[in-house]
Amino acid sequence: MKLSGLTSTLAEEDRCGWLSAIRQQNDDGSWMADLRVDQADPFFFDHPLDHVPGTLLVCAMVELARQKITTPDDRRVKGTMTFRAIGELKPAPVLHIGPPQAGRRNMFVTQESSVVADGWFEFSSEPGPAWIRQEGAGERLPAQAALVHRTRPENVMIGEPSLTYRQVTGGVVSPPDGHALSGHRAGVRPIEALIEAGRQLSTWLSHRFGGWPLDTQILWVGVTADLPVALPRSLPVSLRWRPAPISRNKAEFHFDVVADDAWESVLGSLVYASKAVRPDVYARFRANRSAT
Repeated sequence: MKLSGLTSTLAEEDRCGWLSAIRQQNDDGSWMADLRVDQADPFFFDHPLDHVPGTLLVCAMVELARQKITTPDDRRVKGTMTFRAIGELKPAPVLHIGPPQAGRRNMFVTQESSVVADGWFEFSSEPGPAWIRQEGAGERLPAQAALVHRTRPENVMIGEPSLTYRQVTGGVVSPPDGHALSGHRAGVRPIEALIEAGRQLSTWLSHRFGGWPLDTQILWVGVTADLPVALPRSLPVSLRWRPAPISRNKAEFHFDVVADDAWESVLGSLVYASKAVRPDVYARFRANRSAT
């Protein structure tokens, strides 16, 4: 994939600390930025990792789009990201957002000459469902941290799931103030917090319903989202999954994002694809990668 030259550079620092050197590419409305990988970060590196977590790539891409593309709060965002390779800790990956093409923008992440992830997103004026505003979700009992591959309790973004009426429901837990996913807009639930809640629920389901051992290395293959841009933080929401077969080494989960109101209004959707790798196989793969 050939990258065009830069015609102007805007050296900026990201408010979240995930991006550095945000640069405008040509004058066509495209942008790029270097990813800042901080292995001391208490959320993205909640536990030791030998690679850049997919969640960091997603969050950084959302933040780059948020900073550089003006979007009315009454819109929806739709998009998908596919992970092509494991992102290495060094050199820093580079995020790219392409120019608008019939309302859609392509995005990709590169590391040296390789594409680590790619996808697209667009903002739609499609009206969303009406919901009854409520004043908070109350306290949710968080899911077991080990089952969502987290060690710090404040990093668990999904409540303990329940099975009722042939469906599994997990309440979305709002991150505490000051958390990496708490957002920067008062009263608005960050899109990336919803995406991470879904990733954690897919991990939980892989273990509890798929029977994947706890030491399984789960590789995130892709995510697709259709969400309101400015969902109120005061509205309690949950993720709902209708049980479907899960194989020994691959899984795809389709979640409805629902309001916890009397009508359980469907607000959007999330889809996750992942694959399981045994610890010994993953270790050999990484060792071979380091040797090349």
